[in-house]
Amino acid sequence: MPRSKKIVITGIPGSGSTRFCNEYAVADPSRLEINSYHSGNMLLTLAQETPQKPPITPENLLNLNPELLAALENRVFDSILASVANKQEKCDRLVIDLHAQFFWNDVFINAYDWRHLRQLNPDMFITLIEKPSTVRERQLATPQGRVQNHSLRDLLLWSNAEVNTVEGLASNLGKPHYVLPGRQDPLTIESLLASAFLIYFQMPMTDASSEADQMITKFKEKLLTLGRRLTGLPTPLIDPRMIDMESNAGLSAKEELIIRRHTVHRDLNWYIPKASDQVAYYPLGTTLSKGVSDECTRGFETGKNVFVIWPSQHASPFMDIATKVFPSEEAFFEFFSDYMPQRIKELKRVN
Repeated sequence: MPRSKKIVITGIPGSGSTRFCNEYAVADPSRLEINSYHSGNMLLTLAQETPQKPPITPENLLNLNPELLAALENRVFDSILASVANKQEKCDRLVIDLHAQFFWNDVFINAYDWRHLRQLNPDMFITLIEKPSTVRERQLATPQGRVQNHSLRDLLLWSNAEVNTVEGLASNLGKPHYVLPGRQDPLTIESLLASAFLIYFQMPMTDASSEADQMITKFKEKLLTLGRRLTGLPTPLIDPRMIDMESNAGLSAKEELIIRRHTVHRDLNWYIPKASDQVAYYPLGTTLSKGVSDECTRGFETGKNVFVIWPSQHASPFMDIATKVFPSEEAFFEFFSDYMPQRIKELKRVN
């Protein structure tokens, strides 16, 4: 039996990493045997192992002396490494769910000694991100979250530190790293393990009507269905609508500004660089979007294949900053049905 694939899933608390791992574990039980390790739960359990002492509650765990906390973290990872070594010939996937950074009492702390991850030598890293108000709501539902009471700005900075930390580690190990929305289909992992083919799906968002959004969703489902027909898996794509803009009227001007900046940074510097292809869809009747145009230009000028569906007889010369422009959905899918399997094969990973 081939050696199992090892995937490290990271994300700050509230980003959805545990849910993502649990859904992946049962996504296709007929095809895959998946073993998951939730390091945060393992750390808390290990901290309670002295029965003659009062239990350490979740909100006090990160108040431990740094050396004691590091010793517990080392023991957790030693346990994971031993289990992985025992199981890597016996199951298909080994998934390690962890945080790269803690943000506790206004200080960033490395969650683990990175030599452990070098020893683990994962095949892929994935960092999950989520809307800051959603993360805050989830954190406030936990004792430790209520103690810290992080602001939206805190959570965005923490998420940024998480992504940067994992990106640096993945780069050092020469392994792929993807930043994905917390609600991403877990089966995306299977596609990305086989091939680097990944679509960044673009659309007008700010001024899109509900009718236009419905058309975008139907187009996306056609793309996903094409993948199911060709590979048995949904087409791997990132939909930026999975993390919508904050609509809370109580946001301060500073919060609105940092959220807008973070949104642009996410799309241009996290999503697009790891995509192999971009598909920009304009529903009939929508107008040009500066966001879509800027993203197309960024992708095209960094070596992506950029495809634009623009159902209009009138097109700016700047629309030519793309690999190919299609006048209709039908024309696009006629082309893409032949293109996609060739592109997947072209980007196949060497095992």
